[in-house]
Amino acid sequence: MEVWRPGSADPSEIADDLLLARLAETVAWCDSLGQSDSYRTKALRPSLFHNGFDDLVCRVGSSRQNHLRYNSLPVQLETPLIVRGRFMVYFPDENLCDGYAELVSNGFFDIDNVPAHDTWVSYFEENRLSPSARRHLLCYVPLAAIDAASEGIDGNPEQCIDWLDLAGVSIRQRVEGLVRRA
Repeated sequence: MEVWRPGSADPSEIADDLLLARLAETVAWCDSLGQSDSYRTKALRPSLFHNGFDDLVCRVGSSRQNHLRYNSLPVQLETPLIVRGRFMVYFPDENLCDGYAELVSNGFFDIDNVPAHDTWVSYFEENRLSPSARRHLLCYVPLAAIDAASEGIDGNPEQCIDWLDLAGVSIRQRVEGLVRRA
């Protein structure tokens, strides 16, 4: 199965095994990083040249997958996927790019409130949501970064970032069915 092929942006159509693989690889990578490590690994840095958000996220995921294999890091592909961290959602069309989340999260979010690219799981477009919430990015926040991410989420006035378990997106139920918190 090709995990990081673009074209799986519909949350109702992404196959469970594909979603699980994306979740598992992201969790394995982020949890392998040390507490002092940045979640913006240079080797995974997104390209300026891409064919949209889905392509951008898949390129980051593909690079991450290559590094997981090269470093022989184990990836749990069984359900339930056991996670210590939390999942969050970023809504780019609700973003005012005020930089506050970057400041209070010590750089976990950037000046545009975008979560660190190592944490990106999958990009979705959901037509049933309001126009500003249709496009969203699912991310994994490892245990070591939860406090920093919470500061950014709590201080974000436009609410363009939120914890998945509080967000009204359909992928929430799918993720909750595949994972369990440790």
